[in-house]
Amino acid sequence: MSRTSLRKALAAALLAAAALAGFPAAAPAAERGTAPEKPVLARAYQVRFRPLRDAADLVGSVVSSEGSVTLQPKLQTIVVQDHAEVLDRVAALLESFDLPPRNVEVTLSLFVGTDRREEEAGRQSRAVGLSREVRGVTETLGDVTKWNAYEPLGSRSVIGAEGAPVTVNLSGDYSVSFEVESVTEPQGVIKFRQVSLKRVSRGADGTQRVEDLVTTSIVIPSGRLLVVGAAKSPDSRKALFLTLQARPR
Repeated sequence: MSRTSLRKALAAALLAAAALAGFPAAAPAAERGTAPEKPVLARAYQVRFRPLRDAADLVGSVVSSEGSVTLQPKLQTIVVQDHAEVLDRVAALLESFDLPPRNVEVTLSLFVGTDRREEEAGRQSRAVGLSREVRGVTETLGDVTKWNAYEPLGSRSVIGAEGAPVTVNLSGDYSVSFEVESVTEPQGVIKFRQVSLKRVSRGADGTQRVEDLVTTSIVIPSGRLLVVGAAKSPDSRKALFLTLQARPR
């Protein structure tokens, strides 16, 4: 028997002995160290409250290189193909993202401020006829602005829902429009897509003209007072001040 044949016979005998003793035979060298491939599965998720495109952007951030995302707008559904652990992660993300719109109570107050420092040198700010709550607002304004006399033009509290535009008439001449973009819990931070203060004027023929005075995006903690001011120039003796407070409901 040649040396090669002897080696093959010896190897066969060792494998047979190992099998009789209960030990598994070693895998071929080409197979050792190769992990089994994970299957790619498909799962559909219905998005009920949030925009489908926003949900797809969120899902796309966790899909693996082997995965894919398909939108079905008519069914408000996202179909994801990926590994099982990724599909479970997508389900958890959408559960915390796809929530019903939150209601937010928004309190708006509008004041016209006048710079009377020269007239009232050495005297306290004047806030005649104001309620205790409004007086506290005007005192705060007086601490941070040069205008030291304030006259209320109007104040209202309204309920707005996430994603729904709201317009509030604060007086015959001024209105405010806003849209709550999101409410972040548990911090209670409220994000407004935009808040716009507008002046409404009417011509002799009855036509209405709307002038946009201030438009800004706002992020504000729940319950905190925010002040937005508008004046023709830094040297103006008069200015408008819009105060805003918001709380989730």
